[in-house]
Amino acid sequence: MMRMINEIKNEKDRYLNTSVFVDYENLFEKLEEYDTTPLLIDFFKVIKLRLREKHNLNVIDFVAYCNFEKNKLFQASHQTALQSFGIQTRHTSNNGKNSADLELTVDALKTLYKNSNIEVFVIISNDRDNIPLIKTIKGENKIAYVISTKNGFNTIVCEYADFHEYIEDIFNLDISILDKNKEKIIAVDETIVQKEDNIARAKEVSKLYYSSTPYKAYHDNGNSVGVKGYISAAIKKLNRTYEEVLNDFKVANNLKYVELYHDDTVNELSIRDGENKSKIYE
Repeated sequence: MMRMINEIKNEKDRYLNTSVFVDYENLFEKLEEYDTTPLLIDFFKVIKLRLREKHNLNVIDFVAYCNFEKNKLFQASHQTALQSFGIQTRHTSNNGKNSADLELTVDALKTLYKNSNIEVFVIISNDRDNIPLIKTIKGENKIAYVISTKNGFNTIVCEYADFHEYIEDIFNLDISILDKNKEKIIAVDETIVQKEDNIARAKEVSKLYYSSTPYKAYHDNGNSVGVKGYISAAIKKLNRTYEEVLNDFKVANNLKYVELYHDDTVNELSIRDGENKSKIYE
C-alpha cells in the first residue's frame, strides 16, 4: 500500500496542476467555418489527453462558457453533452457579445488569486481581449497557455502567452475549407437582393456604417473594421438581431454599397468602401 501511495505521489510531482477555460461560443463558431463542431471532433477528450500526455499537465478544472440557448447549441443539447464529459459549464447571458469573455476572465482571476496550487492556465479562445488576463497570469509567476484556431486569431496574443498552439494543427483540419466557405459566408439569394424592403435596409446599414466612428478610424488611419465587432455595436441603434444586420450587410455587399472582405492581417471578415457607395443616398 505504501509503495502504491508513493507511486501516486511521484506521479503527481511530475504533473503541473492546470485549469482550462474555454470560450465555447467562440470555439463553436470558429469550428463551424471548417464544417465541424467540437463534439464531432471529440474536442475535449483529445485536448485533455494532449495536455496530460504531451505536456504533463494535470487538469483540475475544465470550464466552458457559452450562451447555450443559441439555436444550434440548444437544439443539439451541447450543454448536456459537455457535462456528460465532465466539463463544467457556465451559461452566459445575451447582454453583450463579451459576456462569455467577462465571466471567463472573472473565474480565471478568482482561481489565480485563491488557488495557489494551479500552475498553468489554459485559455481556449481567439479573443485578443484576453491579453490583460494573460499578462496578469504571468505577473503572478504562473504559466499562460493559449489554444486557438487560425481563423479570426490575432497573432499579437502569441507575444504575451508562454505557449500557444493552433487547433488546426492538433486536429489536422483542412485550411482550404476556409477559402471555400468565405464566399458562402457573404453569399445571399438574388431574390432577396431584389426586394425593395431589403434594398432600403441595406442602404440604412450602409449609411450608419459610413457615419460611424469605426469607419472614420478606417478612413483616417487605415484601421480595419471587423464585421462582428461593428454589428454587435450597431444592433442597438438598428433594433435588429445580429443575424438580421449581417444579412442586411450581405445585401449591401451584393449591391456594392459596401464591400465585405476577409482581412488577412487580423484574420476576420471586415468592411470597407463599396463601388456604389454614392448610390445609398439616391
